[in-house]
Amino acid sequence: MRIAALLLLPGVLVAQALAPQPERRPDAPPASHEPAPVELGAEHPLDAAQSPGLVTERMADVALAYANQEASKLGGEYSIKLAQPPRAPRTLPGTLSFEASHLSKNEPLGRFFVVLTIKVNGESVGMTRVDLEGSWVGTVLRAKGSLNRLTELTADKVDPSPFTGVPPAGFLTAIPEGQRMMRSVPSGKILTRGDLEAIPLVQPGDKVRLTMTRETLTISLDTTALTRAGLGDRVRLMTQGGRKPLTAIVMGPGEARIQ
Repeated sequence: MRIAALLLLPGVLVAQALAPQPERRPDAPPASHEPAPVELGAEHPLDAAQSPGLVTERMADVALAYANQEASKLGGEYSIKLAQPPRAPRTLPGTLSFEASHLSKNEPLGRFFVVLTIKVNGESVGMTRVDLEGSWVGTVLRAKGSLNRLTELTADKVDPSPFTGVPPAGFLTAIPEGQRMMRSVPSGKILTRGDLEAIPLVQPGDKVRLTMTRETLTISLDTTALTRAGLGDRVRLMTQGGRKPLTAIVMGPGEARIQ
């Protein structure tokens, strides 16, 4: 039996085989020419180099599907395409499949790749990669005017703007609570998390009311702050007569909680 063609099914490569055709008598009915699919095994070894188009097409499909799935968790819209055709791996004989493992970046923007696990007969035999390129479509926050250091970031100081492409790392799509400018920025700049810092609600030496909850029991006591912290930040506190500082989360001006 000789292999006539290779077919690519979801997660599995199979081969179509044509059996030798017996001689037909003139009065015999026409013979069926439909080939029967046969799973590739030791009898029909697959050399990826002999059918690179089918193999690389499957690799690209798996990588793109995985990248789009991960992008859907991040918000906004992503446009992802193949950056360059992947290389077909050489494998041992058997049923070949690919399983996506992870992205090379936290966000599928610019050039990145998807790591694929190569499997033969369901067993992992190695790793490969597929290079992709992604852009983001959504609304970013730009500085409406020049913003000076220590300026509190509020809605009247930003300009929501449509954007398509690769935004800077940590770009803002919403105004975070209790933040101010860590540095001065020019008008029109896309604002990022790196431009901001938490507005301090607690300074070293401040009196802080600490609350601790254990099941149905709530305990409150007065402490002294040892560090500066903003809303949601960790702050180190010392109780009167205490030997070791406590760490709590700032809930508001002069308030903290151990969670």
